[in-house]
Amino acid sequence: MKYLYILLVAILMFGKAGAQIDGPRTYMALPKNLNIVGAHFISAKANASINNLSFITPDATVDNNLYMLTYTRSQPILGRTFYSTFILPAGNITATLDVDTPGPVDSSNTIFQHGFGDLTWLNTINLIGAEGLMIKDYMKHESPSLLYLQAGITFPIGQYNSEEAINIGSNQFKLKLGLPFVQRLGPWVDGNKTTFELFPAYTLISNNNDFQGQEVEQKGLFTMESHLTRDITKKSYLSLDYSYINGGNAEFFSKETGMLVNEQAGQNVHLIGATVGFNINDNLNITMTHNQSFSSGNEDVSLDGTLTKITLSWSFHDFQDKFKNYIESN
Repeated sequence: MKYLYILLVAILMFGKAGAQIDGPRTYMALPKNLNIVGAHFISAKANASINNLSFITPDATVDNNLYMLTYTRSQPILGRTFYSTFILPAGNITATLDVDTPGPVDSSNTIFQHGFGDLTWLNTINLIGAEGLMIKDYMKHESPSLLYLQAGITFPIGQYNSEEAINIGSNQFKLKLGLPFVQRLGPWVDGNKTTFELFPAYTLISNNNDFQGQEVEQKGLFTMESHLTRDITKKSYLSLDYSYINGGNAEFFSKETGMLVNEQAGQNVHLIGATVGFNINDNLNITMTHNQSFSSGNEDVSLDGTLTKITLSWSFHDFQDKFKNYIESN
């Protein structure tokens, strides 16, 4: 039972992807047929809808309250660790837009919207270091370096009003291609585990064919997410987080004339933050993250704001009984 408990804690300390920024200890080796359900709450104030970080509205201040359900299934393919994750967001936004008016008095417009956000389906397969693991082999598995190939698609099913400048949904398909990398540092011992994680990705973005009487053509977005994590105790860890976002240039064309109406430069922004994770019991863990934009090469357009996220993750698998029987029979 001691080994079963250690196994459960090890699994639960690795949360799965739950947003456009994945978070630390997301990509780890797991026993096959594991299921993880996540419930996430995100509170953010920024110049964008948090469900659509690739589209910035410079003159807006958006209060975001987003709730997400995620489901991850670990099922080996070609003998390699493979994750499939579904992300369904919902929530509400209140956006205040500065409106240029003649004279010395400033004016603003307020938008309120609630509903579902865009659905994302992520698929991640290991290339180096994490073969598909049977239950009995998981405890003995050690690999200092893990490299994955990731492909994800976002479906534009979210709440969208073409007359509004800010929306929960994006009205755009998105294809994300990434190479998550995890390097273990030092001994892999409970209470002393350390990792360095680097998640580069590039997202291709389709046109938005209905935005305030315009069609928006948007370039792809490059993101680089990194984490330095360290166990605090056998049941908790701390992560120092840094992310970089670049790209997303947009051109706006009149739907009536086809003429170019406006151009918007891409983002070039740095974010820093921290994450703490705690194991609550054999099935449940909680993580808390805070991120803050702190530097931008394009002050007028880049993401500007803060984000706080709380995640509860529940894992379940018949390995609990199977592994117990395996331990007791050996």
